[in-house]
Amino acid sequence: MVEVIDWRSNTNFYSRGMWHVYFACFIAFFNSAINGYDLSVFNNLATFKSFGTSFTGNDDFKDNSSKYALTSAILQIGSIIGCFFVGLVSDNIGRRGGMLIGSVIIIIGVILELATSSLDVFILGRFLIGFGVVQVTTAAPTYTVEVAHPQFRARAGAIYNTGWNTTPSINQNNLLPSTVVSYNDADDNPSTWQIPVGIQAAFSAIVLIGCFFIPESPRWLMSKGREDEARKFLVHYHGNDDENHPIVEFTLKEMRDALAEEERQNQASYAALFTGRAMLYRTGLILAIAFFSQYAGSWLASGFTVIVNDQFGFKTAQQQLGLSIGTNILGFIFSQFGAAYVDRLGRRTMLLYGTIAYVVCWLVIILCLNSFNQDQSQRALGIFGWIMIQVFSMIYSFTWTPLNALYPVEILPFSARAKGMALCQLLINAAGVIQSWVLIYGVNAWGWEFDSFYLVFNAFAAVVIYFTFVETKGYTLEKIDEIFEDPNPVKKSLSEIRTYVSASEKKA
Repeated sequence: MVEVIDWRSNTNFYSRGMWHVYFACFIAFFNSAINGYDLSVFNNLATFKSFGTSFTGNDDFKDNSSKYALTSAILQIGSIIGCFFVGLVSDNIGRRGGMLIGSVIIIIGVILELATSSLDVFILGRFLIGFGVVQVTTAAPTYTVEVAHPQFRARAGAIYNTGWNTTPSINQNNLLPSTVVSYNDADDNPSTWQIPVGIQAAFSAIVLIGCFFIPESPRWLMSKGREDEARKFLVHYHGNDDENHPIVEFTLKEMRDALAEEERQNQASYAALFTGRAMLYRTGLILAIAFFSQYAGSWLASGFTVIVNDQFGFKTAQQQLGLSIGTNILGFIFSQFGAAYVDRLGRRTMLLYGTIAYVVCWLVIILCLNSFNQDQSQRALGIFGWIMIQVFSMIYSFTWTPLNALYPVEILPFSARAKGMALCQLLINAAGVIQSWVLIYGVNAWGWEFDSFYLVFNAFAAVVIYFTFVETKGYTLEKIDEIFEDPNPVKKSLSEIRTYVSASEKKA
C-alpha cells in the first residue's frame, strides 16, 4: 500500500517561493493564448481591403484562391515541420528555453509580416510563426505541470489550456478585427491588418521577457545530472525554504527512480514512443486524445452557429459579434469550472461522461435542425437545436478544453514527455488539416446530414475512453508510470491507492 500524503497541513501556499511558482505558470499560460491566434486572425485579414491591396493589388485577397490557400495553410505546415525539432529544443535547452526560443521565432515571423509588401516574405513570416508556436505550445504545458506543486499540478495544467479562450474575440472572427474593419478598412490604410498581426508579438514578448525571471523545471535539471539545483528548487519553491520538508526528499527519490527506470528502458529517443507495451499504450492514448478532442464537433458547432444565427434573424455583423462574444465568454467560464473540477471528478470521468453528453447533444441537434430546415415554421425546434449547440459548446469547454494539454503531459514519462507532446501537436495539426480541407466537403455536400459523422465518432470515442483511458487523479507524475507497467492500466488507475490528496479535495 502506498502512503497517501496530504501536504496541505505543512505547506504555505502563500509563501514567496510559491508566489514565484504561480508567476511562472502565469507566464506559461500566455503561450496558450498564442496558440491558434494567427490562424484565426488570418481569416479576418483575408477579408480586409487594405490587406488584399497591400499584397495583390486586389481589395479581395480571397479572389486569388491559390495564394489564399497557401498563405492560410503555411502556418500549419510550419507547425508540422516544427514538431520534429521540439525534442531537440526542450530536452537539450530546457522547458524554459523552449518557450524562449519559440517566442523569439514568433516575434521574428511577426516582424517579417509587418515589414514587407511582398507576399512571399509574408508567407515566410507565417511559416516561422507556425514553427515557433509548436515550440512554445509543447514546452509550456510540460513546464507548467513540472514546476507546479503536486497538490495544484492538475489545476495549473488544466487552467493552462483555457488560455485559448482568453483571445476568443480575436481568434474567431470577432472583436478586434471586426471593429477595425468596421471603422478603418480603407484601401490605403495598412494599419487595419497590421494592428491585429502585431498583437501576437506582444504575447510572445511577454513570454520572452518572463522567461528571464522564472526557474527551470526541476525534472529537467535532474535529467541533466544537476540534482543540487533541483533540490534547491524543491526546497525554495515547494518546501517553504525548509531543507527537511517531506516533499523535498519524496520528490527527489521519485525523480531518481523514474529517470533510472527510463534510462534502463532507453526511452530518450523518438523511436521509444513506439517501443514496448507500456509506451505503445501511451502513444495510442496520445493518438486518441488528438483526434477525439478535434473531432468532438466543436469546429462544426462554431461554424454552423453563424448560419443558424442568421436564420433566426441575427443578420448584422454587430448582432453576430455580440452573440459570438457572449458564447466565448461562457466558454471561458465553463473551462475555468472544468479546470477547478479536474481533481474532484477525475480526468477519465470528465472525458467519458462529457463524450457521452456530446452524443446526446448531436442527436438532439440533428433531429431538431433537420426538422427546422425542412419546415421553418417549426421555429421552436430550431431554437431548441440552437440552444443544444450552445450546450454542446459549454460541455466541450468544461471537459476537453482544460484536459487537452494536461492529460497528455501527465501520461507521458519524463524522458519522452517533450517528444510525446510534439507527436500530440503533430497529430492535432494533422487532424485540423483533415477537418479543414476534407471534412468541409462533407459538410458542403450533405449539410446537416453530415452531422451523423460526429454522432457516430463520439459514440466510438466514448467506448474507447471507457476501456483504455486511465485515471491520473491523485498520482504524482512519477507514480503514473507504474500505472502503465500494470497488465491492466485502467483497473490499476482506478484503485484507491494514491500518493497524495489534491488541493481541491476536502479535508477529512
